[in-house]
Amino acid sequence: MMIPLPFISYLKYLWKAKDPHSVHSPFVFKLLCLCIHKVSKASVLEVYLNAVQNYLKDFSVAVSVLEGADKECSKNTFTNPNDHCFFISDIHKNKLSEQCWSSLIQDKNIQISIDFWSFGLIFIKKNQEKEHFILFKSPWR
Repeated sequence: MMIPLPFISYLKYLWKAKDPHSVHSPFVFKLLCLCIHKVSKASVLEVYLNAVQNYLKDFSVAVSVLEGADKECSKNTFTNPNDHCFFISDIHKNKLSEQCWSSLIQDKNIQISIDFWSFGLIFIKKNQEKEHFILFKSPWR
């Protein structure tokens, strides 16, 4: 019996994902606790996108929506100015999406990347060290 790739991929995500107490970045900790965890667990991606846009508006961080990691893999998208966020849907949709997500987060112009399984956030913040987080969308497992 062959186990489907999405199931294995999700198990790997669950194994690596962390809660807010393992986040050492004050910016990411506040984003997680004051924005992502305030959204209902059963919400669709648009609700998360609206919450991120509303939260980051107070910090003057622009948010761009990218439809799927596999569509952005070959583009040079991350040359925007400081303080920009990219909301990328379907980062674990298939093997190609996961490979593209992995290559996107290696980009030298990206300082912060966050994997929430169903979507990812990429930040360009020039005065920030490069960090990658794999986090739960809900406050508890």
